[in-house]
Amino acid sequence: MPPKLTQNKYTHAILLAGTALSLTFASMTAQASCSLKQTACEASCKVRYFDDTFGKMGCITKCAAERTACSAKEGASEAVEKTKELVKD
Repeated sequence: MPPKLTQNKYTHAILLAGTALSLTFASMTAQASCSLKQTACEASCKVRYFDDTFGKMGCITKCAAERTACSAKEGASEAVEKTKELVKD
């Protein structure tokens, strides 16, 4: 038989589940914005390094690294905001 949840533990379980859901949606929003930035960056690389394969590859690698940083930053910021909202409620 599973352990009985007290009101306090139940509230914490709901808060934890809500936070996990918020993190999922926050990261999806962040990824959309960061994806557009990466696409623009890669297009710029292809134009700037039209005849330079290695330059183009290096530039595109930099775009991918910037996207990773962007996704982490935006996802973390949105997750903090969502968590604050959940704690207030």
